[in-house]
Amino acid sequence: MRATSGEPLVSSQERGWVILISGILVTLTLVPYALAYWVTEGTQWQFMGILTNTLDGASYLAKIGQGYRGDWLFHIPFTPEQHNGAAAFLFYLALGHLARLTGLSPVLMFHLARMVFSFFMLLSIYQLGATVWSKTRPRRLFFGLCALGSGLGWLVMLFGVRNPLPPDLNVPEAFPLYSAYINPHFPFAIGLLALMMSVLIRVFRPGFDQQPDWFNGGFALLLMTVALTIVLPQAVVVPVVTLAAYLVARAIKTRRFPFHELRWSLLVWIGVVPFASYYLALIRYNWAFAIWNEQNVTLSPPVWHWLIGYGLLLVTAIPGIHRAVTMFEQDGDQLMLTWLIVGALMLYAPFNMQRRLSVGLILVIVYFAVRALEDFWFERLKGMRRKAALLALYVLILPSNVIALALPAGMVLGEPERAVDAHQLLSRDYWNAILWLHDRVPPDALVLASPDVAIFIPAWSGQRVVYAHPFETLNAVDRCGEVIRWYRGEECDELLADYDVDYVIFGPQEAAILDGRNPCVSLYGGGDAELPPVSGDESCAWRAGLAQVAEFGSVAIYEVEPR
Repeated sequence: MRATSGEPLVSSQERGWVILISGILVTLTLVPYALAYWVTEGTQWQFMGILTNTLDGASYLAKIGQGYRGDWLFHIPFTPEQHNGAAAFLFYLALGHLARLTGLSPVLMFHLARMVFSFFMLLSIYQLGATVWSKTRPRRLFFGLCALGSGLGWLVMLFGVRNPLPPDLNVPEAFPLYSAYINPHFPFAIGLLALMMSVLIRVFRPGFDQQPDWFNGGFALLLMTVALTIVLPQAVVVPVVTLAAYLVARAIKTRRFPFHELRWSLLVWIGVVPFASYYLALIRYNWAFAIWNEQNVTLSPPVWHWLIGYGLLLVTAIPGIHRAVTMFEQDGDQLMLTWLIVGALMLYAPFNMQRRLSVGLILVIVYFAVRALEDFWFERLKGMRRKAALLALYVLILPSNVIALALPAGMVLGEPERAVDAHQLLSRDYWNAILWLHDRVPPDALVLASPDVAIFIPAWSGQRVVYAHPFETLNAVDRCGEVIRWYRGEECDELLADYDVDYVIFGPQEAAILDGRNPCVSLYGGGDAELPPVSGDESCAWRAGLAQVAEFGSVAIYEVEPR
């Protein structure tokens, strides 16, 4: 049933099948973006390049923009405070350098990288399946369930439960196709984890006693670990802990110290240590990144949300998990069962980015699901019953992915006002103002704008802003409140002087703050969603010290005169 201890054999026919299906799936993730660009062309709206997870998407574009301008040290652009740069987010900085060399725009490089690494992820998933199984059927089952797999969040939505949404509709890094729709670094990380698993499963098999070297997977494992630590540092935590737990389990099982497994595990730990040391020093000694890390909180949802999120895949896997627990075989099951237990427990580790630890967990769940299908379910379901059950499984795991891909695009196509609130669209007047900033204002300038507008400025024109992002603006809650109070006519002199603001934008989004809208409430909760309206004459945008330098329909740009 499984491949031999050597490299998996994949026929040219299999490769062609995988390349075709992978190409189709990756292309499907591009269609909603193409539709969004097409439907907004020539209208009063400008599509801003990101459909889902838009605030973080804007931050990725800003990072690519810094690399495009030649930077290798990252500075947080969504905050007014000056601070030392750091060798962080090197993946996106590198994409920016590549964009400059190729003449591509940052947003085009973002989506090109998203497609390339999504394709890489799907090929890597098949490679993992080919390493485990020698027959084509389980390989394709593994690939299909991983690539298309999702949960029962769509069913929960039918019953009206939408806040919060289950992980299959809200945690893209946990699901391959969903991650392929969001950004390039999630699928890249999943693909690297799949390849790491394929190497570890192969070298931990009975009878494999080679020490790691350049040609048998040792160097590749080290290289993949380094790449994963750069691309998504949180994703390497579970493999590091899993290998330590696996060594303990092997020692207990065999009553001897597993020196062979230790040599291979050391490659992962060696690849992690220098980067982990740097990241820890960064958040300890660089005050700006310390604050950023403190407020960058993405905790796991409740356990029952994960059960819904993995849904039928997890149910299908139960016989395979049970068999692994009772037999605890060395050929794959020991490592994958340890990975599953560690991964599940780590989702609730005392760590402020618990959700990120879900990256790659679906690979382990589907491994046991395919084991269960081949060794348990198919033995009990024959002929048409087997085909019907398998078809039903695929039908029931697909809807959440369809919703995750289609729903955000649906707002752009049919509800542009809601799409503006979701940071997918911006009015053409604001877009022209951003283009003016891009062409005439240096990137070290500081711009004050409504949070709904400011989020796009570092991403598209390159300047810093006073407030824009709930994680990447330092002391974000206080800063958002300061922006609101400034536009309402409070604390004007203090804000402009304290942060040395260079330009101020005033348009419909800022006027809405005067009318009583409080955008901070939707970001942080609490406070008053509606504030008392303020007369336009009391707004800071009309006070002395501001000189209008540009106007685009309903949007004006003011320069702060020297004081």
